[in-house]
Amino acid sequence: MATDPSRSSVFADSPEPDDFSADRIRWLIHLRWVAMAGVLVATVFAAAGFYPGVAWPVLLVVVAAGSTYNLVLLRRRPGPGSGQRAAVSQALVDLAMLTVVLWAAGGISTPFIGFYVFHLALIGILGGPSATLVATAGAFASAGFLALSESVPALKIGAWDPSPPWDTIGNVAAFTTTIGAAAYLVLHAVRELRDRERALARSRDQAELEYQVIANTLDELEAGLEVVSPDGQIEWRNRLADELAPAPGQAGTWECPVAIRRCKTQPEGLCPVWRARDEGAEGRCRFTVGDSSYEMLSFPLASAGQGPPRIMNLYVDRTQILHAERRLLHAERLASLGRVAQGVAHELNTPLATIRTLAADMREAIRSLGGDEALQSDLAESAALIRDETGRLGRITHSLLTGGTLPRLRLSSSTRLLPIVERAHALVFAGARETGPELEVSDSINDLRVVADPDRLLQVLVNLLQNALDANREAGGRFVWLSAARRGSVVEIIVEDEGAGIDPEIENRLFEPFATTKPPGEGTGLGLYASYMLIQTMGGDLTIENRDQGGASARVRLPVGEEKLAKEPAVHHRAP
Repeated sequence: MATDPSRSSVFADSPEPDDFSADRIRWLIHLRWVAMAGVLVATVFAAAGFYPGVAWPVLLVVVAAGSTYNLVLLRRRPGPGSGQRAAVSQALVDLAMLTVVLWAAGGISTPFIGFYVFHLALIGILGGPSATLVATAGAFASAGFLALSESVPALKIGAWDPSPPWDTIGNVAAFTTTIGAAAYLVLHAVRELRDRERALARSRDQAELEYQVIANTLDELEAGLEVVSPDGQIEWRNRLADELAPAPGQAGTWECPVAIRRCKTQPEGLCPVWRARDEGAEGRCRFTVGDSSYEMLSFPLASAGQGPPRIMNLYVDRTQILHAERRLLHAERLASLGRVAQGVAHELNTPLATIRTLAADMREAIRSLGGDEALQSDLAESAALIRDETGRLGRITHSLLTGGTLPRLRLSSSTRLLPIVERAHALVFAGARETGPELEVSDSINDLRVVADPDRLLQVLVNLLQNALDANREAGGRFVWLSAARRGSVVEIIVEDEGAGIDPEIENRLFEPFATTKPPGEGTGLGLYASYMLIQTMGGDLTIENRDQGGASARVRLPVGEEKLAKEPAVHHRAP
């Protein structure tokens, strides 16, 4: 990710090192030793008579005082607790000692008066503009005192009146030391400025590194992060936050996603960002972008002073968590359904056995009665259907009681499609022959075979036909069509209706368990889920989509079954 080096980072500051002021105090102590050595040399020359007007005892007292002050400071070992004010105060002490030295050396007429410039520059480096103004005022006051001491005999303690050539030597020494001291300060200031520039560059590099680390980490975690000022200005945001957060308003201020993203807030109705700013409390809201679900967490950041805080917004992808929660809920529902199914299976076993026995007896009684052959054939077929279906239900309930799962698939490499379709037709449309929608079955299914478990394929077709019948009843449709065709190595079975089509609300969740738009008590949402899983297990595929003419179209794709050497006679289905 590219970064803008000119943009300041909110994550890294560049404070001065803790021992920075202590280093300056140690520097002042070193300079004071040099100054005391110079004053001591001047004291020796004055005591030797080369500068008779200088009050060398006063200079000696200054040397003793300055040396003692240095020793005390060294004994105290100034450390991180020594601040900038301490360094400036020591420089002011040196300014006072310089005034005493100049006073003893003859006052305003001494050539060493230029040392005031050195001290002003020194205080300016240490303390900045305000300290420089204070030192300037002090220098003017000291110079005024020195001038006054030459005019008032009672204040005069020394005079600058050396004999040749010592006057020239003194002037040259004053000029040389003044220029050298000024050059030293300039070099020191330049070196310190360069050190600060390097430290600033390192801090900037560190800030950029932290920015890269945070931005890359957030991108890998698919999380967005932004910082918003109290007045709503966006101070910083990463790439994902730039994609997820609403664009700034006309005034360039941050827009709360409550209305734009339909963000569900906690607490409800209150923008989490302004809650974090005004109440100092965490806020959150959830919204969706495409198929992904995100949560925005707002936190107040510490502010300097008493003003309102800045706000940090964290955008977190909750899609996987929501899917996991949904899968866990489905698993709990399925587990509960399994326990209920075992109880129901236990209760159904006895009546199913009774019905199966009575169906067999009824079939034998019909055969013994004779009469109308068509009616007898129809009743016998119905009795046989009752017997077969109760037998299938018995196998299912027995399996639920023993293992808690449905019976294993009995895949057949050559299952005729027509008998399964006729059986599904009889089961679903038995009560809808006179008033309900009609089923039209294509003749193309007569010779088709598939690789499937007949009972499971029957279950799938019953579910699809029942859904089509229900859709037609709700929308007033008249026909349901069932057709099939071979497409290469696959047989495609199509069930179409004239209903209202697929509800967009569950279009992407058709094959999820418990997904249904039917009213409570009329649908469990498990039919399509079970059908999809059964077809997948049999090596096929199931899709459902809306028809261009209206209604829905369900397509079952299964592998083509093996052809028999001797074809069985075609069985013609009866019209409903």
